[in-house]
Amino acid sequence: MLKAKLAGEPYNPVGSQSPPAEPLPPPVAIKPDLHSEPLPPSDVTEPELCPEQAELVDLICSGRNVFYTGSAGCGKSTVLKAFTKRLKDMGKRVHVVAPTGRAALQVHGITTWTYAGWTPDSHKEALEELQKASHGKKVWKRFIETDVLVIDEISMVENLHFERLNRILQDARHDPRLHVQKAFGGVQVVVTGDFCQLPPVSPFQHCMECGNSLRKDVNEGAAPSYSCSNTDHPAWRDEDKWAFASDAWLQCQFVHVNLKTIHRQSDRAFIRILNKCRVGQALSESEKRLLMDHPCKVHHATKIFATRDDVAEVNQREFWKLKSLKYTYWARDTFRWQRQIHPALEKNTYRKTDIGPRGYGPLETLEKHRFDKCVQLKKGMLVVLLVNLSLEDGLCNGSQGILCGFEPAVKMPKVARRGKDKDGETPQDGPVLYGDLATMKEHEIKEFMGGPYAERKWPVVKFHNGKTRVIYAGCSVSEVGDVKPYSLLSRTQIPLAPAWATTIHKSQGLTLDRVIVDLSKAFEVGQVYVALSRATGLEGLRIDGDVKGLEKAIGGDPQVQRFLRRHFGPLNG
Repeated sequence: MLKAKLAGEPYNPVGSQSPPAEPLPPPVAIKPDLHSEPLPPSDVTEPELCPEQAELVDLICSGRNVFYTGSAGCGKSTVLKAFTKRLKDMGKRVHVVAPTGRAALQVHGITTWTYAGWTPDSHKEALEELQKASHGKKVWKRFIETDVLVIDEISMVENLHFERLNRILQDARHDPRLHVQKAFGGVQVVVTGDFCQLPPVSPFQHCMECGNSLRKDVNEGAAPSYSCSNTDHPAWRDEDKWAFASDAWLQCQFVHVNLKTIHRQSDRAFIRILNKCRVGQALSESEKRLLMDHPCKVHHATKIFATRDDVAEVNQREFWKLKSLKYTYWARDTFRWQRQIHPALEKNTYRKTDIGPRGYGPLETLEKHRFDKCVQLKKGMLVVLLVNLSLEDGLCNGSQGILCGFEPAVKMPKVARRGKDKDGETPQDGPVLYGDLATMKEHEIKEFMGGPYAERKWPVVKFHNGKTRVIYAGCSVSEVGDVKPYSLLSRTQIPLAPAWATTIHKSQGLTLDRVIVDLSKAFEVGQVYVALSRATGLEGLRIDGDVKGLEKAIGGDPQVQRFLRRHFGPLNG
């Protein structure tokens, strides 16, 4: 059954401003189909749509702003492919974006950051500066030529990120004839995803008004809140981190649609269990027994854990089983400190002295960096890429492959210069570096390969999609401090990690034929649902650990549940 409802009562976060007082459009009549089943597959490449999917595509192509959701396996991606194709056939200019490289790759789009012309440090800029930058030739042209903006995996898009996108599009597409600018500058907006999955990572990092780092205030017995040093600027509650809590969401006046028919999992009992996990309902004893004890085929399965420590243990065990030669790479960490401007940042200079090259140990402040402080590689190991290498070639953060060898580090990444060949490299050099910090990155990579940090070889990886690439060192730079010129914190390392096991967070969005899940240390709302819904069915799923893991972090974030009930009525598993 396709269920749609328009935006209801206001939902204002602390310090937010109410949206313009415009009347809501009348509800859209969508006929329910209580017994809809997927139609038989057709001979064409694209799968045929079931009735509720077809009605949703028609609704989107009518020009309305739409949010559509549904549990794992309901065909959200199938709908996206169908309506984007039809919109393009209608002559519409459609941009499909997602918050991460992996999510963007799955929908053949780009990241929200690339679309906006941002880097992760762009949120340090005041909104006024981001609006000025939106008039840059390349970005402004993209904004002006957008008829439809499609945002996938909306659950991972933080409130202020969504709001910034709205405001810069409004500024770039400003219509002086309007007293109040339309949401997203009049672009049709379609967002999709499942808010019952994992929440945005590290919300409310920077004030949208001035770009200052927000202070996290923790009060005993209460959820955190976030405030700016400028008390005139809004404060935010942790519960308002979701995109649906933003002013921009209200301004869009979405038609809210819930897809009900499940297509991915064929086991009815498994579907019922997933739906209960999704909406936060406790599982019965018989359902727990079914999950913990059923026939399954999980040879060569991916292992999923709640914590990084458990992932590391499995990956280390598998690594030492390989008999091939080991290559070790220690990260090169640097902090270019503007001491006079940011005297309080001295803590970023502290190094670990008991590990790493003598005098060049890793910086303590980078302990949780996505690049590991020490990367050990062997031929034959399963690895995962930690950067967006080439979305055109299907190589993004999360792409997996086999390390098939090493080559001498003759070629090196260089700042963009004339004379590039068609692959973006000069005959003598490695990949080309772009951007304001390219010169610094070139220097850091050269020092990394020439100093006491690394083997003098680049690893070569054959990815599961058939592409083989030399993996050069990557330099990740963060601008820290609230006043320009910023201090620069960097880590240079081979952007690979072992991949025999992964965390629940990193598995979000994957579909796995064979998976082993350990929920014994699940701790965050939605983790059980995300982990279990990676499987296509019970046959390819095994659950390790104590059955009590199924009772923890099962779902049911209060704000999400309230949002879903408001638009779709009672939630039933």
